[in-house]
Amino acid sequence: MINVVQVPNVVQVLNVVQILNAVRILNAVHKLALGSLHEILFYITVIRIWVALFLMMLPVIAVNAVKQTHWGPILATPKSRQTGDPHAPVTIVEYSDFQCPSCAKMQTTVHNLLQTYQGKIRVMYKYYPLIKIHKNAMAAAQAAECAADQNQFWPFEDQLFATQDAWKDLQNPTTSYLAIALPLKIDVARFQTCLNDPLKIPIIEHDAAEARDRQVTATPTFFVGDERLVGGVFATDGARAIEKELRK
Repeated sequence: MINVVQVPNVVQVLNVVQILNAVRILNAVHKLALGSLHEILFYITVIRIWVALFLMMLPVIAVNAVKQTHWGPILATPKSRQTGDPHAPVTIVEYSDFQCPSCAKMQTTVHNLLQTYQGKIRVMYKYYPLIKIHKNAMAAAQAAECAADQNQFWPFEDQLFATQDAWKDLQNPTTSYLAIALPLKIDVARFQTCLNDPLKIPIIEHDAAEARDRQVTATPTFFVGDERLVGGVFATDGARAIEKELRK
């Protein structure tokens, strides 16, 4: 099984210091509190400070939730890019490129395994656009991330792969991405604005950096538990790897 570990960092240390400072401040305020009105204001202040501290800690907890394998840590993936039972005993991590022909071919296998092992597996999608050889891979990944913002990643992903030949060589593939978005439950105006949002690029690059750290050198690469399966090997050995994980 994959163990969840918590990675302490500088931000967490600072948060601990902030909490200690808050306690000192509260003690000082409490000494100054006189009468029932002051006590009421004191407790209101306590509640506000602890709520603020809790909200401040949430992103730190989310960022540092990782799954450790001998290939290296897997950082948390947004729910919008996960499919299958969220409580499934087996997790499959896919590092993929929307312009990669082998990635497109492998989607049938992914769908078949999700159906065969319904309730037993979940798939997490990670971006790994090979921008040196696929000129529209980054743009496609950004379009998919914009669809994910509206909880439509998986139907959009299916259509990106299905129409790959139509947009892969275009000078500007935006029209193709908009055509995919139109029939889906996507706010097209919001989607179009998102396509030009530079803040989406670091999300994609973060996944790609994780892939390199985990020694991913080709797409698609799948990790079934702690086993790495590259390309067509996932079609032949994916079920075996899942069964192996289920027996643990």
